[in-house]
Amino acid sequence: MITFLASLFIKDRRNYDSPAVRQAYGVLSGAVGIGLNILLFLGKWIAGTLSGSIAITADAFNNLSAAGSSIITLIGFRLSGQAPDPEHPFGHGRIEYISGLIVAAAIIVMGVELFRSSVARIFNPDEMYFSILSVIILVGSILMKTWMFLFNRSLGKRLDSAAMLAT
Repeated sequence: MITFLASLFIKDRRNYDSPAVRQAYGVLSGAVGIGLNILLFLGKWIAGTLSGSIAITADAFNNLSAAGSSIITLIGFRLSGQAPDPEHPFGHGRIEYISGLIVAAAIIVMGVELFRSSVARIFNPDEMYFSILSVIILVGSILMKTWMFLFNRSLGKRLDSAAMLAT
């Protein structure tokens, strides 16, 4: 799938050392992440609302925050691809590392929040609801998130990109 998307949207897609190609891959990764996470948000929000599950609705908003991380990656790649200027004679490539750091920090904050809310649920449990729609959406979510992980990891290794590996 990566090769297919790259062939559609990236000229000279095998020239991984080219700043323009790196930027194009970053934009592709960010766009795919934003699109899929928004789809996951909508699906989980609908399933959470229909089933009355707070957990699924909360997970929907987690996907919305993941779309935000993809936006950070996208902006980082756009900024890092800028040409050198008098203040940055070697270019803006380090911005890619900063965007990777921001994404990693966002993941840590989200993990801490999920841990905190999970501990609170242990001491104040809610009644659980079962819905086949919820199960289907959650299995689909797991499959889509696994694909997104493999997609970003593959691109991160190809480009030696800390931002994509963090995403």
